[in-house]
Amino acid sequence: MSRRVPNAQGRISNLIRFSADDWRLIDDYVKSNYSRKYEYYDASAQSFLDYYPDASSVQFVMTPVNVEYRAIAVYLDPDIHEALVKLANQAGLSLGRVIATAVTHLARSSRND
Repeated sequence: MSRRVPNAQGRISNLIRFSADDWRLIDDYVKSNYSRKYEYYDASAQSFLDYYPDASSVQFVMTPVNVEYRAIAVYLDPDIHEALVKLANQAGLSLGRVIATAVTHLARSSRND
C-alpha cells in the first residue's frame, strides 16, 4: 500500500488540478448519474483501470497551466488508489495526472457515446 493514510471513511485523498472545462464535465456527469462524487470517482477510476491494459494509446490529462482550473480533493478506495499508484510508476507519470485521467474517464467516455 502507499504511504497515504485513509481518512475516517477509509478513503485516500489527493488534491488534483482539473481544467475548469473538465471539472464542469465531471460535475454534470455526477449530478445526472451518481448520488455522491466519491462513488463516481471510484467507478470512473475502476473503469479506467479495466480499460487501460487493452488501450493502444491513452492520452493522459495534462496539468492545467495558464488556464482556469479547479483544485479538487479526490477521495478513492485504498485498493483503487494503490492500483493507480502502480500505474503511475509503470508509466513514469505523476500520480496526479493518472488520477485526473482516471477520474475524467467515465465523463469523457459518455460524451463520446
